[in-house]
Amino acid sequence: MTVPSSELANTKACYLEFNTPNRQTHFIESTFYLHDDGTLSAQSKGNFASPYASLRFEHHADHSDTPFKPKYTPPKLTASLKKHPVIGTIWGMRFKHLPPKTIQHPSYRMQEQIVAALQQHTLARLSIEGVHQTLIEICDLLISSVPDNSLPQYADDRPDKRSERTARRHFKAHMGLSPKPFAGLNRFHEALSDITRTNTSLTDIAYDHEFADQAHFSRDFREKTGHTPAQFRQIWRKTETVRFLQDYESHPALRLGIVAT
Repeated sequence: MTVPSSELANTKACYLEFNTPNRQTHFIESTFYLHDDGTLSAQSKGNFASPYASLRFEHHADHSDTPFKPKYTPPKLTASLKKHPVIGTIWGMRFKHLPPKTIQHPSYRMQEQIVAALQQHTLARLSIEGVHQTLIEICDLLISSVPDNSLPQYADDRPDKRSERTARRHFKAHMGLSPKPFAGLNRFHEALSDITRTNTSLTDIAYDHEFADQAHFSRDFREKTGHTPAQFRQIWRKTETVRFLQDYESHPALRLGIVAT
């Protein structure tokens, strides 16, 4: 199921998650954009951005006169429970490792530059390409604040690792994801198809697609959608208004998109 990029401006809520360009992957896991009126986040008990360390720039609709505010969340072993739904807009990035302090807590000047980039985007027509480009720009601004010698180095030049690393790099360049998350996303797509097109029990769907158990299936599904499988099936049968936005041919960096119309 796909949603044209031009339709995003007319949706009640959407969540987009992207892979980062090669120049940013040394410590940025992914970037994300959430615009919500409570429709998506009310269905999820955990963070959309997972338990990774993350830096978010948030704008709450009920405080429309205030600019975007940065909020850093340190690494956690489990996702935090939401106290209330998100009503507003969040732009953010997840880190592979603990980022330098200049990124955890951007300077006032850096915050001004990022807010200016976000405000410029809100004046333009909302599109997948525009969202992705703005997130890339924000990450580049943050990276520019860090001295080169303080960035983490994760290279491993051992010969037995080089060919494996090269294979993963080529796979990611062509598919937009590394092999392991790609396989997980493919399994998720197949399970999603069964949920929406058949009356097969959720337990059978979990085992048909080789999830360890029902709890594993529910956890993986909720991390990717903000819904449990049962919640999604119930909503889908009533309204068919929750749609997934997966278009790797046009947007190879897009990992996951959820749209509520």
